[in-house]
Amino acid sequence: MITKYYKRQLLNILIIFSIYSVFQNGIVNAQQSTDNLEDVQEIVAIVNDEVISLYDLKQRTLLLALSSGSGQINQEQEQLLQQQAMSGLIDDKLKLEEAEKYEAIASETEMATSYRNYARQFNMEPDVLETILNEAGVEKKTLEAQLGSSMAWQRVTFGLLEPMVNVTDDEVMNYIEKMERDKGKFEFQVSEIFLPITNNAQREEVKSAANIMYEQLTKGIDFPRVAQQFSQSSTASVGGDMGWIMENELPNEVNTEIRLLETGTITQPIVTEQGVYILKLNNKRRILTLDENDIAVNLRFLFFSKEEFQNDALKQLKKSVLEVVQSSNTCEEIEIIATTLNATNTGMTDVIRVGNLPAEIRAEILKLDVGYGTPLIDEDKGYRSYVLCSKDIPQIILPEYEAVLEDMTSSRLQIIARRHLRDLRRDAIIDYR
Repeated sequence: MITKYYKRQLLNILIIFSIYSVFQNGIVNAQQSTDNLEDVQEIVAIVNDEVISLYDLKQRTLLLALSSGSGQINQEQEQLLQQQAMSGLIDDKLKLEEAEKYEAIASETEMATSYRNYARQFNMEPDVLETILNEAGVEKKTLEAQLGSSMAWQRVTFGLLEPMVNVTDDEVMNYIEKMERDKGKFEFQVSEIFLPITNNAQREEVKSAANIMYEQLTKGIDFPRVAQQFSQSSTASVGGDMGWIMENELPNEVNTEIRLLETGTITQPIVTEQGVYILKLNNKRRILTLDENDIAVNLRFLFFSKEEFQNDALKQLKKSVLEVVQSSNTCEEIEIIATTLNATNTGMTDVIRVGNLPAEIRAEILKLDVGYGTPLIDEDKGYRSYVLCSKDIPQIILPEYEAVLEDMTSSRLQIIARRHLRDLRRDAIIDYR
């Protein structure tokens, strides 16, 4: 038999399915206004005297179904989806109740601003998002309420809990000294999904749910979106982004897995004493060591169409280009050179990181001094020579004291916030109807 807790964990996976699949299969549908009135009047749970109605539950279920993904959802899975919606509503009630104690509730104006910012995260205008919500049967205020509870919890976290964080001068200086000692070692830019384990009996159940989530993530589901919806870490609000992590800052089990990852890949679920992690390695670099990918360059180019240059003409062109790009004045004279060599066109890039250039030309660009260019590079429709007009090599310096203090404070604050919400759940009086 699947326990209620396990169902809640499995529900973390169901959200990955798209709104289109959900609604095309008739899983969740908007109710008529008369049904809505009955739903508002029907109570499904009371959390410390705060009521959750059937209408609230249906609206949150519809809202969760808007997460992107693909697949089919059956009736049993829909019930699990409703359970996750219930869990989210309960957490929202607890967060708001805590925020009220400290007058940290967001105003209507602030929630409207948060709604606009949320839409822009997905490159949408607010009215476009509202149209999508309406078509799905979700009221705009349902999303605003969820955003409002998140905003209130952030205020509790930074207003009430942050003063509890104590990072000493010695700890900051020891961290900076460690960076100096670890110069040349790797540090990792990591995103996380964290599912807490509150007792040992739940360990296997949480891991099983995480395994299903991992399977879906390997199929291309957006990691930040899943983290934002389901991770129980405070990094969920930023898509799980943990920033740059030095070796040994995470539990030993996690460090071992991170070191084995290729950039852009994710770990299988990692079980620790605190909970289960799924991590994505976004990037890695060596501490206090120049990464050539971070060098910023400005390039001009000469392009020659394959239709215009073939056989002997191409051989002569390659020779001519190689001669002119070996001059340090190539960048300033590129228009004259283009006319002389009958280039199809010329152009200029914005300032760009070498790491963002196509992989096949990075090595050639890094060889260049400013003012010089590459030999012709074969492309699908023609031949191109890049000319280096500027190069900005970043300075490698130790981080400032204040930056380290901020990072260490943020890391500890995440842990305290996670524990505080867990305590609120444990102490709450919840009556299911």
